[in-house]
Amino acid sequence: MVTDEAILAAALEQFALAGVRRTSADDVARRAGVNRATLYRRFGSRDQLLGAAYLHEAGRVLEELTRRVPDVPADAEADFDPADNVVTMFTEAVWLMRGHSLLQRMREVDHDHIARGMTSGAADVLGFAADTIANRVRELHRWRGTEPPADPRDLGHTVARLIHSLVLTPGGGPDLESPESARRYAATVVVPLVLGPY
Repeated sequence: MVTDEAILAAALEQFALAGVRRTSADDVARRAGVNRATLYRRFGSRDQLLGAAYLHEAGRVLEELTRRVPDVPADAEADFDPADNVVTMFTEAVWLMRGHSLLQRMREVDHDHIARGMTSGAADVLGFAADTIANRVRELHRWRGTEPPADPRDLGHTVARLIHSLVLTPGGGPDLESPESARRYAATVVVPLVLGPY
């Protein structure tokens, strides 16, 4: 039996190959090795399928991000720098998204539709990312023995939307083109936002 994950991966590949507007349910079903009825039964309309595919891919990117960013240790005496953790989390997220080859292909093939999907249609993905960031905010402050400067969920949404904007509109500043400039921006702007006075 073909898994939902395999169907979503096939959908993303097909959207990247032909564009969203030129991709039919039959195209995705063929690529996934299922029939159209199975596709509709599991995911509904093409737009619902696209939304589910975005959310699935966001989950994969966040999993990769958690592999690249060290966990907050349970031991309060551990050798750990919360500010450096925030900088690494932010810069890795920006670089992962900017370098995401499937997303880049989709934007090249069907820029207008993808731009709409990644803005007005991005609420679920942004909510998922915000929850992940909010959990990290709580862990960092628990380790420091401090209170977050704002509600962790609000901070999660703010940082997720900041990253989202910087990925979708890379031109016009701030300068994140080199690892050094990206880390400098994260250290001076994002760290105080997440950790408060440090």
